[in-house]
Amino acid sequence: MKGLFATYPVAGRVPLITLTAAVALLGGCAGTYESAVRHDIDAVRAHHDWSVDTGGNGARPSRAQADSLSTGISAYVALALQNNPEIRAAFERWQASVHRISRARRLPEPTVGFGYFIQSVETRVGPQQARISLQQAFPWPTKLTAGADAASAQARSVQRRFEAQSLMITQRVATAYWSLWQIRSTRSIHQQHLEVVRGLSESVRARISTGTAMLADLQQIDLTAARLEDNIRGMDEAERVAEAQLRAAIGVRGDLVVPTDQPPSDPVSPSEGAEALAAAAQEHPMITSLGFMAEAAESSARAEAADRYPSFTVGADWIITGDAAMPGVADSGKDAVIVGAGIRIPLWQGSYSDSIAAARADARAQRADQRALADRAAAELTTSLSNVEDAVRRAALYRGTLVPQAESAYDSVLGAYTVGRGTVAQTLLAQRDLLELRVELDRARADYERAWARLEEIAGREVRRTAVAPERASTAEVTDE
Repeated sequence: MKGLFATYPVAGRVPLITLTAAVALLGGCAGTYESAVRHDIDAVRAHHDWSVDTGGNGARPSRAQADSLSTGISAYVALALQNNPEIRAAFERWQASVHRISRARRLPEPTVGFGYFIQSVETRVGPQQARISLQQAFPWPTKLTAGADAASAQARSVQRRFEAQSLMITQRVATAYWSLWQIRSTRSIHQQHLEVVRGLSESVRARISTGTAMLADLQQIDLTAARLEDNIRGMDEAERVAEAQLRAAIGVRGDLVVPTDQPPSDPVSPSEGAEALAAAAQEHPMITSLGFMAEAAESSARAEAADRYPSFTVGADWIITGDAAMPGVADSGKDAVIVGAGIRIPLWQGSYSDSIAAARADARAQRADQRALADRAAAELTTSLSNVEDAVRRAALYRGTLVPQAESAYDSVLGAYTVGRGTVAQTLLAQRDLLELRVELDRARADYERAWARLEEIAGREVRRTAVAPERASTAEVTDE
């Protein structure tokens, strides 16, 4: 460092000494997380094929992407992570925060000045004609290092928020998908029962012609059929709403067909214990993002503290000298080079102390918000686990007990009615019970998938499921068929 600012003997016209080496040395203090966060954002940028022009008309998936939607919900999630504008906005905020790191660690800009002597100063070696100066300020070292740490921690925090946004979009897509699946499945069940009711209506009409049934029976059956038809028409409108919600979650236009070919999996409990899931929830990206924001505030406090210490200025002046009036003068026209240094004296210590206190208060606030969010995550995890277990219980009850009993009861009542030992009212009641229980079974299966998606969002990662026994898997397949 000493040789950078030495005074060199200059003969004739020579350039100023340069401070480039010092600027490069002191301006290269990278933030704590800078290397990692730049690596991560490069990896995400390479994975996503985002164009520069986001446009205002929404994203349109390619034909290959649209065709892949028939493979299941995972294709919807992949398409959402590629096309959802909220994901794109979160990524751009992350990218902007990464670009701000270098600004936080850069040195003040050097100052170049020029002065011309209106009345030149005559010296022994000649008249002084002009002066060129170069000044470079150097803040207290921790000003740049702490500032870079604060900016890199903020970038890490925004990265975690991007990851949390991805989890939220994944959960939103799953919720919309299973809601749409439930509507379509319920409508299918109603259509099947409507066909049964219509068949019963034809049977009663035949009996009326033979005098073995009353017109009131037919009217009661037709009323049930009309209600089923009205419910089906209502589900058509509900399907339109659910499709719009799924498209919005994916981030695509309204002309994309959204099939729901993938049925729910067999409801099972998580294979991981509550303690493991609770530990995962405490590391949720949104919670850790607040921790990084607290670190950023603490680094900002250190940067503010650096203002309480002196900063320094070094520079050089080059005085251009003309040729001496007298011939034969030694060193005639020799330019003068001056190297100087300055110091900034911080006087307003009270103001600096307030800035430090404000940054530390921000850090404490972020830590408090982090603890509050962690407490809410623990409570939501308990709620989500309870919802999953309740859906498992209800699905098992409906599939293993209630629906088979309702089917047996309906078959018995229908058989009794066929031989003239039962009434239409009993048949319709048994048919309605079977309808409601089949609908409740599918609701429980959809609730399970929605609760599982919420569980994974809270845990911040994929949750392993308990292996399904072969006999249970085969039973599920038969039920789905």
